[in-house]
Amino acid sequence: MNMSEDVRDNSDFSEAVDCIKKGIPYEYTLRAPNSKNRETLNLIVLEFLKHINLEHTYNLLCLCLDEIISNSVKANIKRAYFISNNLNITDHKDYERGMKSFKEQGMANIKDAEFIEKVNNLGLYVKISFKISDGGFYITTRNNSVISEEEIERINKKLKLCENKTPEDIFMNSIDQTEGAGLGIIMIKKILSQVSSTEDCFSIKATDTETITELKILP
Repeated sequence: MNMSEDVRDNSDFSEAVDCIKKGIPYEYTLRAPNSKNRETLNLIVLEFLKHINLEHTYNLLCLCLDEIISNSVKANIKRAYFISNNLNITDHKDYERGMKSFKEQGMANIKDAEFIEKVNNLGLYVKISFKISDGGFYITTRNNSVISEEEIERINKKLKLCENKTPEDIFMNSIDQTEGAGLGIIMIKKILSQVSSTEDCFSIKATDTETITELKILP
């Protein structure tokens, strides 16, 4: 049995298909990021898109979703890293000190099975919900590593500055050394604007307890 057949037989995929038939949202909790979970999510996306005849957006939408999930997982790992090192992520001095050592160690050296387990033990999560409404497809990702107002402002500034710019212009002029280039977020907006008819096809916001990202695909 190949991976796709295995995924189609698992309980998460079956539950998602059942939700589509009933016309209700489906929520998936990502506990350990790996290739099998990624394929499960991609197949769930495809099933929802098939239901509203928007399969042609599948490849681009999966690229966007993968970037959002990667950002959410990284945020949780970063939060766990700060907690493990007794650093307050909301304190400016602690934040700068923590980010310096976080970058020096590198994500590859931090994102191992032991650290993922620590993330889960701390109750940090990534939840992805899928729904169809008025002929459109909505994907909402929530994680409880709350993005700061400063980070929200920086992201919105990047998005604003990159409106009506080519990918080449974006790459040359949007570098933000605080958190990295930030090109992923910008390219998500660019990609979604190609496949969705609504201007607010991408949004990111924070509540007191969660960071919430929404992708909208409207025909």
